[in-house]
Amino acid sequence: MNLANVFPMVGLNLVELASLLPLFILSFGAVITLLLGTHKEKGHFWAYASGLVFIVVSLIFAASNLFLADVSLLGETLVFNSLTKSLSLMILVFAFMATLLTYGKDQQEGLLSEIYALILFSTSGMILMTSTSHLLFMFISLEIMSLAIYVMVAMRRTSRFSSEAGLKYFILGGVASALLLYGSSLIFGASGSFELAKIKAYLLSQENPSVIFYIGLALVMTSMLFKVGAVPFHGWLPDVYQGAATNVTGFMGAAVKFTAFMAFSRIVQEIVFVSGGEELKWFEAYLWIVSAASMIYGNFVAISQTEIKRMLSYSTIAHTGYLLLGFYAFKAEQSSESIILYLYFYALSNLGAFAIISQFESKNSKDLTINQMAGLGLKYPILGTMLTVFLLSMAGIPLTSGFIGKYGLFSSAVQAGEIPLVVVAVLTSVVSVFYYLRVIIFMFMKENENSPVDYQSFKSATVAAIISVLATLQFGLFPKAIIQFVKVIAK
Repeated sequence: MNLANVFPMVGLNLVELASLLPLFILSFGAVITLLLGTHKEKGHFWAYASGLVFIVVSLIFAASNLFLADVSLLGETLVFNSLTKSLSLMILVFAFMATLLTYGKDQQEGLLSEIYALILFSTSGMILMTSTSHLLFMFISLEIMSLAIYVMVAMRRTSRFSSEAGLKYFILGGVASALLLYGSSLIFGASGSFELAKIKAYLLSQENPSVIFYIGLALVMTSMLFKVGAVPFHGWLPDVYQGAATNVTGFMGAAVKFTAFMAFSRIVQEIVFVSGGEELKWFEAYLWIVSAASMIYGNFVAISQTEIKRMLSYSTIAHTGYLLLGFYAFKAEQSSESIILYLYFYALSNLGAFAIISQFESKNSKDLTINQMAGLGLKYPILGTMLTVFLLSMAGIPLTSGFIGKYGLFSSAVQAGEIPLVVVAVLTSVVSVFYYLRVIIFMFMKENENSPVDYQSFKSATVAAIISVLATLQFGLFPKAIIQFVKVIAK
């Protein structure tokens, strides 16, 4: 028997190879970065420089791939089209900024040099996850991303809360992964496929799909709600945000949330908001309840928080509720344009805010309190102004990108007829303005007499903050170009 007939070797043409090149660069770069980090004296610097270079090179190739033809590999398991290539580009931007944010913070918090390799590994998993519509491959990609993040969360050796946060996140992630895998197997048993397009075709062809299918879909949706941190599946998310090093928290709040939501939106678009039986209406109601609960719980609990990272962790739960509201655009057969814009704008503001916060945290501290922020805007006006822009953007104040994202998200939900949920979103957004403005008031209108903070000038973190604030203002004042771009790729 000829083995070539049993295991045929399929070659890659130049376009297919070019589409995979950013992933090859990230994977190869992660190994090189891991080795360079072992240098006894300059391991942190060499790992930082190597990670940054490989991300930039991957970013350049990913940008050039936008002009190439669409590619599908492994029987359409991996698809590189205008949408997935653009999402990969956005994820690489987040990885670039997270790497900048990490340098300096790594040695202050006792983070090992391996953190730069872990950023590359997790980024490759994110790109794979946004490039597939195959449930099993989505699970594999999720694990590549998540395993690296678990280690990054637990790596903060100067804090006893870090190992606890890492364990909690590992347990949450393990539950989510188990639900996704088992739910996917049930869906496969009912529909005969892991591919979302084929599962959709099965739904449209069946008047009464199997009960097993609905059980599997419920498990898959619940697993994704765990990953995005929605109520009541948020669990220990605030503890994880607080226990991880600030640079890791920023990376999680931006890149991990972006990736998980884009994968979740694909599942919802293909097999929830389709013209099926009455049973699917239950899943729409399920999302409605979780969305409203996340917005209400996240915003009202954030009001009572006195620690910045914990406040932002509850804030991100509220933003999860807003994003779940955006899913109802699929009900009116709209694209994922509003979700992509909101996610991208929120991620930039989130990374920028943590870039500023990281420079005022002292070693071994659990978190920076709002009282400690008093007077910082007067003492460091440039940093205070940048943090103000990020907080206003997350609150959805006009002239910032956050307003553009929130307006687009709410408009798409109104067009889908979800007026009651939009009312909940608007009212809870008003509540969020209170706790964001409270930080700004403390920075510029209070004096800190009891608990001064030590300013740590991390130049690379400042660069990340500058990039974020310029993008936040640019997209807030002149949003037309990026809106048109996202409209094109989201079709």
